[in-house]
Amino acid sequence: MSDRDSDAIDEELTAYLDGELPVQDSASLEQRLVGDESLRTRLAELRKAYDLLDELPETPHSKSFTQTTIEMVIADLKRSGPRVAVDPQDSVHARSSVGWRQRWFTFPNALVPLAMSLVVGSLIGLAASAYRTQRELGVLDLASNLPGLHDVGDLPILQELAKDQKLVGYLQEHYRDALVPPVPKSYSQRPTWVRGLNAVQIAKLDSARELLGKYPPDVRQRMEAIQTQIDMQPNAQELSHTARMVGIVFDSLPTSKRQMLPELSTTAKIAMMQQQLAFRAAIFYSADLQGADSEALEDWSNTMLLPSIVTNMPFLRRETDAKSAMMALYSIRPIEEGFRLDNQDALIADLASRLSEFPKRLLESIDLTDQLIVISSWMIPEGVNSNTRMLDAYERLRREVRDEIDMADPKDFRRLLRDRSRRNGNPNPNRPVR
Repeated sequence: MSDRDSDAIDEELTAYLDGELPVQDSASLEQRLVGDESLRTRLAELRKAYDLLDELPETPHSKSFTQTTIEMVIADLKRSGPRVAVDPQDSVHARSSVGWRQRWFTFPNALVPLAMSLVVGSLIGLAASAYRTQRELGVLDLASNLPGLHDVGDLPILQELAKDQKLVGYLQEHYRDALVPPVPKSYSQRPTWVRGLNAVQIAKLDSARELLGKYPPDVRQRMEAIQTQIDMQPNAQELSHTARMVGIVFDSLPTSKRQMLPELSTTAKIAMMQQQLAFRAAIFYSADLQGADSEALEDWSNTMLLPSIVTNMPFLRRETDAKSAMMALYSIRPIEEGFRLDNQDALIADLASRLSEFPKRLLESIDLTDQLIVISSWMIPEGVNSNTRMLDAYERLRREVRDEIDMADPKDFRRLLRDRSRRNGNPNPNRPVR
C-alpha cells in the first residue's frame, strides 16, 4: 500500500471517529471492517490515540457565534411587542433627565451595549478555551518528553546535551518509528497529528501519560517548570528532541544504572549521558560503516587487533582470522563486564586515526569499557551473541558440558554458555581431566 493510500484510509477512519463521515460511507466502511483485520487494527490504534486526547477541550465556538447570537436577541426583541410611549405631559426637566436613558435603553439603540457585551463575553470565552487547549497540549508535550526529562532533571544539562545535534539527529533517524512526533500547537491540528501516530508511538505516549499521573505533586511541578523553560527557549524543538532521545536510550539501560543518575554531579551526569548516547549511536553505526572506514577497520583488525587477542589468548590457533578471534574473546572473556586488552588504549587510538570524523568521534566518546563491544559490532554486524554464534559456541563444547547446559534453566543459557566456554578455553591445570 502506498503512502497516499495509507493517508486516505487514515483520513476516512478519522472522519468516522469524529462522526463526520456520511451515513452511506460509514456503512460501507463498517462492512469493510468486518473482513479486513488490518483495517480494524488501524482503527483501534486511532481510537486509542483519540482516547489519549479525551481531556482536551472541545473545539471553540465558530466565528459566526457572536453574529448568530445577536440575531437571535434582535428577533426576541421584535417579538416582545410595541414600545411604551412617553407621556407628553411629562416636564421638560424629566425629559432631559431620562433622555440619554431613552436613547440607549430603547430599541434599536439597546442592541449596541448588548452586542458589545456579547462580543466581549465571547472573546473572554474564546481566550479561556484557548488557554485550556494550550495547557492540555502542554501536558501532552510534557508526557512526550518523559522519562528523558526526568532523567535529565535540569534545563542546563539538557542544553549541553542538545549542542551535539548531529548525534541527536543520527539517533532520531534510527528511532524514528518509536519517537513521538512534535505535539500540535493548536487543537485544530489534532486529527493530522493523530493520523501520524503508529502503534509503538501511541503505546509510548500512553505509558508516559500514566507515568506522569503517578509522579508526586512536587516532582510533577518540577517537570512542568522545566517544560515551561524549554518552551521559552528559541531552540525548544531541539531541546524536546534531545529529551526524548535521552528517555529512549536510557530505557534500554539496567534500572540500577539509571538509578545512579540523581547521585551524580552535574558534570558527571552530562558525561555519562553523552557516553550512553554515543554508545547507542555507535552500535547503530555498524550498519552504516562502509567504504574507506570499512577497509580501515578490516586492515586494523588483521594487523593490530588479531595479534593482541592472540597474545591474551595463547591457546588460539595461529591461523585464526580476526572475526573468529573476536568471537572467541567475546565468549571467553567478560567483555560486557569491562574486560580490556593489555594495550587497548594504543589500539583504539590507532583505529580512531584511520576513521572518518563521525565514527572516530563516536569511538572516542564512549566509555572505555564499551569500546570492544562497539568494535565487535562493527566487525560482526549480525552480532557476536546472535543465535547462530551461540549455537557455534555450543557445538564446540565437550559433550558433558553441553549436557550440563541442557539440564539447566533455559533462562541461564547465555550465562552458562559464556562461563563454560571460558572454562573450556582456559583449562585449569590443577583440575583433573574428565
